[in-house]
Amino acid sequence: MDKIIMYFLFFIIYAFLGYICEVIYVFIITKKITNRGYLYGPLVPIYAFGALLIMIPLTEFEFGKFITDRWYLVVIIGFLLPTLLEYLTSYFMEKIFHMRWWDYSDKFLNINGRVCLRNSTMFMALVVLVVYLINPFLSMIINYVMNIQILAYILAIVLFIVLSVDMTLSTIKHINISKIIIKLEELKEKANDFRELKKEELSNKIDEAKIKFDSYLDNVKDKLNNISIKYPSLKVIKNKKLISLKELINKKKN
Repeated sequence: MDKIIMYFLFFIIYAFLGYICEVIYVFIITKKITNRGYLYGPLVPIYAFGALLIMIPLTEFEFGKFITDRWYLVVIIGFLLPTLLEYLTSYFMEKIFHMRWWDYSDKFLNINGRVCLRNSTMFMALVVLVVYLINPFLSMIINYVMNIQILAYILAIVLFIVLSVDMTLSTIKHINISKIIIKLEELKEKANDFRELKKEELSNKIDEAKIKFDSYLDNVKDKLNNISIKYPSLKVIKNKKLISLKELINKKKN
């Protein structure tokens, strides 16, 4: 139980540090302070999951020391694991909520806009800092808190309740947004279908009118032809010139 509490406290701290990183990163680009992430509160869980995904194997298993003693293995793991986690997170959140929280399509060496070389390199640098600098410092603080067991338990329970409420409210919000997006897509499709239907109806009406007009024109030509047979010398004035009726009929045919 103590280890669960300890890693939960690590989770909260790394989620908060991830939030700080995101806010600073966006501020550098936009010069605006923006509330980042999925939750209402100042936590970005993907950073915490990434940190624990690396830290737990390194601290709980025998090969952990073997890896940390070889910096190049930390660099490789720090590049690959966060990249995989970011890709899978983007993929599943998009499938569930029909939204994408980040898109790197315009970045160099990206994969489906979900991950890119720049961010993977930044995550790698963060992992190196976490392994050799941040985590040893945080371990000292959390170990101190864990020595006061009642304080650690109360703190963990309070933070867990706050996180659960935030997760629930945030999920409801994003599900509702997702429903609105789906509804808008359905309305857009219906509008396109309606537009195509009206185009088809208009095209059919134009064809019907053309058929009726051609029939009417043929009827007029037949009558004029009969008149021309009956009155072969009959002429009409067209453009201030006299034209025989037969000539006029031939012109209309052309």
